[in-house]
Amino acid sequence: MSGGIGTAVHVPSFAARDGRRAVETRYVDGLPQIVAWDLTTGQRRQATTAPLGVETAAIEPDGHGLWWFDAAPGGQGRWLRGPFEGGHPRPALDGVPAGRMHGLAFDPRSGLAAVGVGVADRSRYYLGRPGERARLVAEEPGYAAVVGLAPGGRLLATAGCPAGPAAVRLWSPASGVLVDAIPGAAGDGGARWALGFRPNLTTARPELLLVLERAGRYTLAFWRQGEGIHAHGPGSALDFDTEITACWYGPGRTALVQQDRAGRSRLLRADLDRGTTTVLPTPEGTIIDFSCAPDRTVHCLWSRDGEPPRPLICHPDSAESAEHPEPPVHPDRSGRSTTASRGTAPGGTTGSRRRELWTRRPYGQIHSFVATPPGRRAGHRPWPTVFLVHGGPHTHDRDAYDARTEALVRAGFAVVRTNYRGSTGYGPRWRDDFGHRVGLAQLEDLAAVRGHLIDAGVSEPGRTGLCGYSWGGYLTLLAMGVQPRLWDVGLAVAPVADYTAAYRATTPALRKVDDRLFGGTPEQVPHRYRAACPMTYVGRVRGPLFLAASTDDEKCPPEQIERYLAALRCRDVPHRVRWLGGGHDVGRDPAGHAAAWADMVRYADDTLRASP
Repeated sequence: MSGGIGTAVHVPSFAARDGRRAVETRYVDGLPQIVAWDLTTGQRRQATTAPLGVETAAIEPDGHGLWWFDAAPGGQGRWLRGPFEGGHPRPALDGVPAGRMHGLAFDPRSGLAAVGVGVADRSRYYLGRPGERARLVAEEPGYAAVVGLAPGGRLLATAGCPAGPAAVRLWSPASGVLVDAIPGAAGDGGARWALGFRPNLTTARPELLLVLERAGRYTLAFWRQGEGIHAHGPGSALDFDTEITACWYGPGRTALVQQDRAGRSRLLRADLDRGTTTVLPTPEGTIIDFSCAPDRTVHCLWSRDGEPPRPLICHPDSAESAEHPEPPVHPDRSGRSTTASRGTAPGGTTGSRRRELWTRRPYGQIHSFVATPPGRRAGHRPWPTVFLVHGGPHTHDRDAYDARTEALVRAGFAVVRTNYRGSTGYGPRWRDDFGHRVGLAQLEDLAAVRGHLIDAGVSEPGRTGLCGYSWGGYLTLLAMGVQPRLWDVGLAVAPVADYTAAYRATTPALRKVDDRLFGGTPEQVPHRYRAACPMTYVGRVRGPLFLAASTDDEKCPPEQIERYLAALRCRDVPHRVRWLGGGHDVGRDPAGHAAAWADMVRYADDTLRASP
């Protein structure tokens, strides 16, 4: 590796028809940039110098061009294209307006590309050849994204709300006519996710890989034009109890599947005809991302708690163990235990204790990852404790490296990462079954874990705080008003502070998420939004609070945060605020977020250590 190109953000994307070329996203001077990777020489070339970084990249099937979405801080932007060997970037498709990114798909056979663009409150789909003028194929109201282009460009697949009537739609690019639709909530209350067309299919009937939610489980299946959905019955090896994602693999109806379960993940190879699976030999921890090369090797970005992400290569066909294409960042891989002390990688916290906590409640068990300070501080329990609250809500904290955890543990805090109700990795019931009590159910879980840790002597009243980003920041603000006697400091970054105002100003995609969370819009179920809104409880907030937010955040707009801050000032609630740039994405203003994070750690230290 040369030219100051740093660690990987995502796994490589390979040219489908030229396995010698790939594109990566890697950190360069603290920002994610696009890197062209020539596998024949091993050379990597930085392809972008975007001042805000670049998160999304792709490579054309023949390897001639690199694509990336060039977004402004507010999220609006265009797809750009640059030659693999280097050169001046140009619009990837002419005639496509600026907007929000709503997906991209290539067809290796025809050389066509399809992009989705969000303009106002509509989704538009364009088709064309790279560098040439594209034509508008179809458009529809609301949010949906391009997820696949069938071989020969015969069908375009788009995906909307997985549980809605337009979960998956199939369009004819030639006529712009809607050919077929796969609705969610079809009889069994489940959802449908589309994962791409089978790329090597030569027959006249395209096949689309699907995940079906049915009877409280997730099933890998496929749709075939003219025949509908093909799925094995309940109890087959393609039926999973927790969330999965997948991609086509190899020449037949075979797929690679990643299953997330209780904060960890595994990879499997699935035969959709036989209904069988084979587990790939990957280390215990989390597969953050994976992709398949044309030679059928599988590239993974892997991590576990205390060990920064690193790439692995698997060979599913030869049943070999995972290889490490780059030297391990931590040589000691023995003594893995969820309760025992162990060292960490450089940048981690040597000797810190990592454990898991299961908190029993009538509706299930709440799973948390707990890290406590190392060295001489290890015996100074109970510790000041910070709950790092994940966002989403439909994501999860995992057995993976977290730089914020390492920083807080080094500063002498116990750190708790809780997968409250709404988190993924524990099945549909844990994710969805909290009666539209948005925010309030999650706060009950956080309070229960806090009580468990106090009883265990890890934490103590008067020295526990919350820290969250995005939806985690929302939960932090909500907790400071709903449970003011439980939490002694709140640290919120890019939060939702006024839910109804945020709903009206945010993106169409996030409005769809809120519609499902609340069971309707603010006009349809105003009482639910009011009960879940931090502004409703601002009169009960005692503080102290630290808020960091972006002046150009499209997802959690600044105006609703300013209203909340004004209410704090009127009530003389102790708080501090720091305004940032770069929109909602932390990676677009790394220096600003790093400085804000340092301020928050000092703020928490001053508050929790000064408490009795």
